[in-house]
Amino acid sequence: MTGPVYLDHNASTPIDPAVIEVMMEAMRTHYANPSSGEHLPGATASEAIERAREIIATAIGARSSEIIFCGGSTEANNLALLGAFPALRESGKTEIITSMIEHPSVKGPLARLAAEHGAKVIQVPVGEHGAVYTDAVREAVTDKTGLVSIMAANNETGILQPLDEIGALCAEKGLVFHTDYSQATAYRPLNVSNANVHLASFSGHKMYGPKGIGVLYRRLRKPRVELEPVLYGGGQERGLRSGTLNTPAIIALAAAFDLVIRGYERDVAEIGSRRDRLAEGLRKIGGVSLNGELSNALPNTISVSVDGVEPLALMRLLRSEVAFSASSACSTDRVETSPVLKAMFGDTLRARRAFRIGLGRGTSDHDIARAIVAFSRGINQLRSGRLA
Repeated sequence: MTGPVYLDHNASTPIDPAVIEVMMEAMRTHYANPSSGEHLPGATASEAIERAREIIATAIGARSSEIIFCGGSTEANNLALLGAFPALRESGKTEIITSMIEHPSVKGPLARLAAEHGAKVIQVPVGEHGAVYTDAVREAVTDKTGLVSIMAANNETGILQPLDEIGALCAEKGLVFHTDYSQATAYRPLNVSNANVHLASFSGHKMYGPKGIGVLYRRLRKPRVELEPVLYGGGQERGLRSGTLNTPAIIALAAAFDLVIRGYERDVAEIGSRRDRLAEGLRKIGGVSLNGELSNALPNTISVSVDGVEPLALMRLLRSEVAFSASSACSTDRVETSPVLKAMFGDTLRARRAFRIGLGRGTSDHDIARAIVAFSRGINQLRSGRLA
């Protein structure tokens, strides 16, 4: 029996088959603790990790010494924000600028800094287009501003944020610039030097790699970012991230980065074409609003609101036909109105009825056709009250 069409790639991508093969081989070969460099198996594992570090650094225009392995972008975001603040506070730079549409793993540590460490957090708004205004960031800067944290692409709408402009502003003002790059990695190339990015977070399971592994890029060139650890114990990763390194996952993450770099143009073109076809099919149903301009969104993402239809009801009705998300997968098991959509449209029906569709490499033309039929039938059933 054919399973549901998987359209929740923003929550998690399947691991690419080539990456699975690399990871399985690493599990067989690199079983030793890479910190045990005094013997050959440990040294071999450590060397494999350093090769992976170099591949990832090259992919984003960094130095290998600037790559810190983490358990995912949630940990990377926490290390970036909590770890950078002590040095900023010492210099009197206690104000942090962020946006109203950031991921909870950015909002959470910023809330802690505000509640417990004297930070002042300024959230700049977005319009109905879903993107941050660079001028709003500029207007929020004061002589006490030390850090700006703006995501690369929103995880719910796919809307791309003006990283180049904000990076240039941060360079002009001497501010540390952090970006959560997790959602954009598979579709938007990044050169951290050209973009004036000082801290960037990445997650394996958003880019066809394994779950539970990620990277924080920390700039060591001028302007150097000083960090303090948030985990203590073993002193791994230059003392910034204690804990035994997950060697097979790190090697697999490097393979995923390599595939992304080599496949950008193909993925953007093929997935974008199918995304546009699906969007057109949804529009034909009637009473469907796309949230944000597709021309300024990731090529795999559609955020949509449907008149007269609650997202959770549609998810349950189509459970065996289409897998998609009624809200961010990182929220609780209760589906509440998304803060992202509230920031765009206020507490309106359009915000409350929004759901997310995310395509991926494995999404076929046949999948798109199946999804359009399923969405059309499901929406019409819910509108008419015919659930059988």
